[in-house]
Amino acid sequence: MLINKKITIASVWLFGKKNILRTLLMSSVVVGLYHFLNLHILAIPFLPVATIGTAVAFYVGFKNNQAYDRLWEARRLWGGITNTSRVLTASFISLIDDKAKQKAFLLRHIAYINTLRLQLRKTIPWATNKEDYHKQYVSASEEIKEFNIAIEALFEHLDKKDIFEKIKHKGNIANHILKVQFDVVTKYKREKLLDEYEHSDLTKLLGELFNLQGGCERIKTTPLFRQYSLFSRIFVQLFIFLLPFALLNEMSKLGDYGVWLVIPFSVLISWVFMTMEQIGEASENPFDNGSTDIPISTICRNIEIDILELLGETNLPDKIEPFNDVLL
Repeated sequence: MLINKKITIASVWLFGKKNILRTLLMSSVVVGLYHFLNLHILAIPFLPVATIGTAVAFYVGFKNNQAYDRLWEARRLWGGITNTSRVLTASFISLIDDKAKQKAFLLRHIAYINTLRLQLRKTIPWATNKEDYHKQYVSASEEIKEFNIAIEALFEHLDKKDIFEKIKHKGNIANHILKVQFDVVTKYKREKLLDEYEHSDLTKLLGELFNLQGGCERIKTTPLFRQYSLFSRIFVQLFIFLLPFALLNEMSKLGDYGVWLVIPFSVLISWVFMTMEQIGEASENPFDNGSTDIPISTICRNIEIDILELLGETNLPDKIEPFNDVLL
């Protein structure tokens, strides 16, 4: 999640260099042919292209709304995971007096949310954004690691390597950690440490975690429908291609050298349209290891700190600091 309110020239160049260079080259060629070779036939009426631009703006706006909805839903789901984790922690501590049992159960919960985080960040080739400009910002961060390495390091950090060895071959490790939590709660009920109502309340909270996890996985495995995503890019590129030809007559009215203004205006207008398109493209997958993602590492660390504080621990992990003005 980007937290810097300022836009730097470096970030503009990183996100827009391909389009800027392509448009600069094309508009220069068009103006050169028009001015030096007198190929005035290249000039086309501005009105049809302006109409296309208006339609493209509406279409890109629709796509961006859908991408924003996915982004905001993902944030709400992780807000639900945060709140459910707090209620589960407070409830379990108040119902189970044994400190060792409390710590074991809640450390498993910390393992669960971090495992879910790592699973959501796994790359699905057909669902991820092929343009990696939003990933380059954070590619050097310690938070972005290959899944198998990161998941093993997580269980070692929590001193749960024995559990990792049992479930590392599973396709959905988070599911199995949550199942263990169900098994533990049921065991405590059979041992009379919990009554039926207390057991029911705890299993409802664990069930809610399954629901929230499923919502995140639905967003991850179902990209924005390609008929909207693909044609949005095609329409923007078509408009950018036609733009220099449409500006020739308009700019030439400003004088002998006015036609050269086609180049900067083509670059500027194309940058605006392509940036709108890129924002939607980068936002449609909120778990894509990029600068516009939901900061699930930060959320998991905050949950971990909350849990350890409620357990009475004093050796707390540090909060995650922004990396290149991005919260991960």
